[in-house]
Amino acid sequence: MATNNIRVVGYLPPPYHEKLREYMQSQSLTESAAIVAIVKQFFDGESGSERVANANKELDEALAPFKAQIALLERRLAVLESAFVSSQRSKPARRAPYQYGPPPVLPPQDITQLARRLGVSAATLEEAAQKDEAEFRDWSRRRDPAQRSWERKGELFHPNSES
Repeated sequence: MATNNIRVVGYLPPPYHEKLREYMQSQSLTESAAIVAIVKQFFDGESGSERVANANKELDEALAPFKAQIALLERRLAVLESAFVSSQRSKPARRAPYQYGPPPVLPPQDITQLARRLGVSAATLEEAAQKDEAEFRDWSRRRDPAQRSWERKGELFHPNSES
């Protein structure tokens, strides 16, 4: 049978000939048809840079919905950040830890409570309370965190109203 195709004769190294045989079997092609298919793909198919460009285009198309969602989330986050900043500005300033005016009224304390407040043992407090009233007031004022003086009335200790 006559053909217009050009005959090509060449030599292949054994490893490439083995790969050609595997390709022929996997595609159910004759040797001649397999070589034509390989040459056709080489010349007519995509080049390496075209494959990369097409792969990048496909990747961009696949990522487009995710990029849109990210943009939406970024806008929402910006709105939340803006609202947070404006709410922080509108909050009243915190009060200074030191309040002006009369100090709060403290309730009477039993010996254990006052000893803890003054940082002494109950026995030390009892010993100090046995002394003169004025001396006890000075002693308790030096140990009290708010520099209050205390006086004993029965079983309880009361903050001195003159402190």
